[in-house]
Amino acid sequence: MVGTQSAGAKSGNTRAFEAKHEIYWRETEHVVPGPALREDVECDLVIVGGGYTAMWTAFFLKQADPSMDIHILESEFAGAGGSGHNDGFVTPTIGHSLSALVHRFGAERAKLAYAVIGKSMLELDRFCRKHGVDAEFERTGYFQVATNEAQRAMLERDIDLIGKFGSGSAIELLDAAAAQERIGSPAIQAAFKVGGALINPHKLARGLHRVVTEMGVHVHESTKVLEVNRTSRGHVATTPLARVTAPNVLLATNAYQHQFSQFKHKVAPVWSYAAVTEPLTDKQLAQVNWPDREGFVEAGNFIVFGRLTAGNRLLFGGGKVEYHFGRGMDESKYIDSPAATAALRAVLERYFPQWRDVRFSHTYGGAVAMTREIIPHVGTLGDGVFYGHGYCGNGIALTHAAGKVLRDLILRRDTTYTNLLFVNGKEKPYPPEPFCYLGAKGLSALLAAQDRYPGLIRGQIV
Repeated sequence: MVGTQSAGAKSGNTRAFEAKHEIYWRETEHVVPGPALREDVECDLVIVGGGYTAMWTAFFLKQADPSMDIHILESEFAGAGGSGHNDGFVTPTIGHSLSALVHRFGAERAKLAYAVIGKSMLELDRFCRKHGVDAEFERTGYFQVATNEAQRAMLERDIDLIGKFGSGSAIELLDAAAAQERIGSPAIQAAFKVGGALINPHKLARGLHRVVTEMGVHVHESTKVLEVNRTSRGHVATTPLARVTAPNVLLATNAYQHQFSQFKHKVAPVWSYAAVTEPLTDKQLAQVNWPDREGFVEAGNFIVFGRLTAGNRLLFGGGKVEYHFGRGMDESKYIDSPAATAALRAVLERYFPQWRDVRFSHTYGGAVAMTREIIPHVGTLGDGVFYGHGYCGNGIALTHAAGKVLRDLILRRDTTYTNLLFVNGKEKPYPPEPFCYLGAKGLSALLAAQDRYPGLIRGQIV
């Protein structure tokens, strides 16, 4: 199988090594899902989905009004989706790129949104320390890196935009020698430092689950929602064994959001892949100068990124994403992609040839919720229906901020949060099949061509 054979086999080691096609993070904290809801409930708010958006909203609502009765319905366990199996980069990124955001919304609105997300990054750290959540929080920040001149130009453009925000000291663009003193990769030709952190996303989700449960939020795991209907008594979420009725409902299933009729053409799930190595030995770690362990993200349309985990495994992810006809979500079909694994093996060898023989222990994919504008959407449909989705692969800090937005919307407040650029915006729908599939394939080919031949296609694609 491509990508599951040890690279060491090329040098005479013929022992086959089968990588697990399972989410690595789940091995760091075992979860036994809670029991299904078995009795009908009436409450103030029912939330469909048990990820970050759901739990942060419940957290902030309970802070604002401890008497509020909130029930979260999750088909697996809290954090089982993208919240718990993302790659653990806490970033200020909103959507596809800073330049695209400024192009669409203007510098002032973009600056405000980035300030809010920056505040959320700080508060995530404080939350973990205050509540004893061992999310393996590393306050390292990360580097935006370039491996060629076209990517270097992209970094220079972003530095120029950040400078126009007037956000403090100037950002320094490091040349190849200076960048490689920070991350000892011969591939890196330029870089600049970005504020942020690295975490274990699964442990953050499970810690957040513990905290909101202690606050009195009812989290029903193993409870799949079959349908949500409006009745004279309110919104009714029907599960296999019970019904939950409430005047307010939050639809927070992200990559699964298209399963609700209101969002059928608003969200497209695309599959992104990651590979995790066996733990690096002290001898292997000494082969690469990486003193502060910052993660890195390569500039481009289809970004690739790398980081060390708390257990000194190397994680690579990103590259070309895949959209499957009819919004395919079958994990048994799509969690393993030999082509993606081979591409990530090539990324490892390009960045760290010293580690070319390190074996992958886990290779896996997960669904990322993409909106057509490549920005998140948070808001209300009116009549007590609220939503949050489309974090486009950058949801850790964004969902924390979205929780505050949804708190204020549900409490019918008009605040800075409820007027952010990604709140109650007009969403462009995706076309129906087969046009959605054909369009995704065409755009993917165009973006890949621009990454591979940057002089071929110029201008703002998204």
